[in-house]
Amino acid sequence: MKQHNAHQNNHSFSEKVLQEGAEDGTSRIEKKKNKKHNSYSLNKLYETKREELEKAKMEREAQIQAKKEERERATAQRKSWREKMLKKTRSGQPVMKYRVEHILESLQNSIT
Repeated sequence: MKQHNAHQNNHSFSEKVLQEGAEDGTSRIEKKKNKKHNSYSLNKLYETKREELEKAKMEREAQIQAKKEERERATAQRKSWREKMLKKTRSGQPVMKYRVEHILESLQNSIT
């Protein structure tokens, strides 16, 4: 009787293993398909993320370039105004023409 129960247990165990193996066999095929699909979607995600990063990088570079150009323009303007403001007459007095022009321009800019 014990041998018979042991034999039935072994038989049921082997059936379970075969069923699991069959399930694993089909799931392995599905896993391969899913893996291919997942790798495609991962590549697609990678490409979209990379494009976004490139776009953000280009925008940052454009902003940096615009700031650099603005800074250069401002320094050139300051330099020209400084040269004009430091001009002196023969007797050592400052030339008032450039100072009056500067005051007039600053007033016009503040009004508009």
